[in-house]
Amino acid sequence: MASKKRKFSDDYLKFGFTFIERDELQLSQCVICVKVLSNDSMRPSRLERHFNQQHPTLASKSKEFFSSKAESLKRMRLDKSGSYHKDVSQHVKASFELAFLIAKQKKPHTIGTVLL
Repeated sequence: MASKKRKFSDDYLKFGFTFIERDELQLSQCVICVKVLSNDSMRPSRLERHFNQQHPTLASKSKEFFSSKAESLKRMRLDKSGSYHKDVSQHVKASFELAFLIAKQKKPHTIGTVLL
């Protein structure tokens, strides 16, 4: 028997949770500690328990506070095309290639300015 697939509700934002989608399944994500919980944990009682145990100092914050945190979290995520990831991986690859050239020369790292 398949487990129940829970859906995110906007009421969960008062506990500091938003959702992310993985494999067409919604998972709850805390906007404070960015921890991702399972779909089974997307129950108000479990979300509230996480909030009260992990972030008790934020209990007096308004829903707008968590809404702004959720928006900033969405901006931090990669876009659907993954263009950010592609750009970063190209920079990392170039950095490794330069480090490899420096290592082949068996010289101090300051030779990197001469190699280019």
